Amino acid sequence: MAFDNPFLDSAGHIKFPEDGSIVGHVEGFAQSQGESLAYRFLDFSTERDGAYIDITWAQFGARNRAVAARLQQVTKPGDRVAILAPQSLDYLVAHFGALYAGAISVPLFDPSEAGHAGRLHAVLDDCQPSAVLTTTDCAEGVRKFFRNRPPKERPRVIAVDAIPNDVGSTWIEPVATKDTIAYLQYTSGSTRAPPVCRSPTSMWPPTCCS
Repeated sequence: MAFDNPFLDSAGHIKFPEDGSIVGHVEGFAQSQGESLAYRFLDFSTERDGAYIDITWAQFGARNRAVAARLQQVTKPGDRVAILAPQSLDYLVAHFGALYAGAISVPLFDPSEAGHAGRLHAVLDDCQPSAVLTTTDCAEGVRKFFRNRPPKERPRVIAVDAIPNDVGSTWIEPVATKDTIAYLQYTSGSTRAPPVCRSPTSMWPPTCCS
């Protein structure tokens, strides 16, 4: 039986539905393929050979809606939401949770990583996030990172793994067009201020600028 992939045409070429959005497609998979594996993360922090951590489409959708609903309580559509967390499934949920909220995700990294504080401050000064998504283990370090900023310039810090799924009952699906920005992707900025690419929530290609 042939596998039905909405992103491939009959010849196997990649196609992007013009009327589709990232949130719409993920929600579609969450509803239609709930028990299927969505993502598998190989975690080396607890075992030398790595431990598999799985999440199904139904679980993924529930986590996304919960994070989004929490964000919708403290942000408005189009606000920037930075992700300051280590690699994990929580990072992925943070990114998609921001998209589900109608916010602009800014995927970054855990501020405890050595040697990157200057770049991180430069990016945060540029994007000016209204909220920061992190994990419970990293939340205190993230708050310390913003401690020297004036109180009005400190974004709300939210630990995604501390948000219960039932918060998602208040989620309101955002309205997106081909011009709606999904996330900002900053480069390394090793020789100058980090340039950024803007990626839309639709299936249209990203736009890069300095």
